Amino acid sequence: VLQHPAYPWLIGSRFLFLLGIYDIQVFAQYYIRDVIPTDNPIKLTGDLLASITVALIICALAGGWIGDRFGHKKVQYAAAGIGALGCILLLLARDATTLLIYGGILGVGIGLFITANWALLSRLAPVAEAGVYLGLTNLATAGSGATGRLMGPVIDLLNNANPGAYNGYSAMFIFGAVCTGLSAVLLARVKE
Repeated sequence: VLQHPAYPWLIGSRFLFLLGIYDIQVFAQYYIRDVIPTDNPIKLTGDLLASITVALIICALAGGWIGDRFGHKKVQYAAAGIGALGCILLLLARDATTLLIYGGILGVGIGLFITANWALLSRLAPVAEAGVYLGLTNLATAGSGATGRLMGPVIDLLNNANPGAYNGYSAMFIFGAVCTGLSAVLLARVKE
């Protein structure tokens, strides 16, 4: 940490961004079942994840080229903004079409983020200890996935406090937007 102070901030940025995404990924099916009118919530959840994934793949590929031209840190800032926007838009979705479109926007943010963040992590890792540093990066990835699941009791508590209002799902999307946005704040501490 003392020898490479930018690296922990970058790992923290990764943790926050992915934390905001993972809770949505884990609980999307329940949101769709309870809020979006559909005969088959499982299929619509699959369609949502597919729309996010297609946009993610396209933008992950494009993000490398964009990052090489304009800077990976700038791309990660854009990804944080687009990711936060995607989370807020998903909060507003009330039908299958808008859900899939807004999911695609979130996928754009995720795709750009993954490419830019990994490029920065690779560049900032000391060459002699790159394996150790990149291994630490996986703690942020796995840790955010595990921590994101802790949102479940909060969602249930808020949904049950006012049945039919689904405030828990609103909190889930707002939490996602806040986390992706805060990832940019931590990124600002990274000196290349």
